[in-house]
Amino acid sequence: MLISQIEQTFCKLAKPDIDQLKAAILSLGPHLSEVKNYKTEPEQLPYGRNVLLRTDELEVIVIHIPGHQQTAIHDHGESVGCAYVVEGELMNTICSLDKDGFPQPEAYQQIRAGECFTAPSEQIHELANLRDESMISFHVYAPPLKDVKRYIPYVEGRLANSGKANQA
Repeated sequence: MLISQIEQTFCKLAKPDIDQLKAAILSLGPHLSEVKNYKTEPEQLPYGRNVLLRTDELEVIVIHIPGHQQTAIHDHGESVGCAYVVEGELMNTICSLDKDGFPQPEAYQQIRAGECFTAPSEQIHELANLRDESMISFHVYAPPLKDVKRYIPYVEGRLANSGKANQA
């Protein structure tokens, strides 16, 4: 039922902005509780990632971050995004680049179950689950993700003596 509701809701959107993505997510209402049925366990990444829908206009993904895990520091290229935390709690660390091009924490957002957060295009951030319990969230990006970059923190970058940003 969730997949058909997602298709009905999101396939009619053309070049949606962040506000339209948020409104579409919230319009799913009680169907959002079904998102946890689509969580996947981590494989190559420290979190599970399950693409539920991808069109020319957008991409819908379920993210599962087990306890005490996080994503890499990354951006979404030219995509805008909106996400809804279905279960657990999430720390969104927004970063800016220092004069040498290394990411530095700039702001922190704690997002609880039942709350949305947004990611404007080219925002650099890291998502972390600081709790023991799993975190499951529902993400929509427009256009679909491409040219996503991962950023290496200064300490790691200095030790690795590598570039500051890598293609994800």
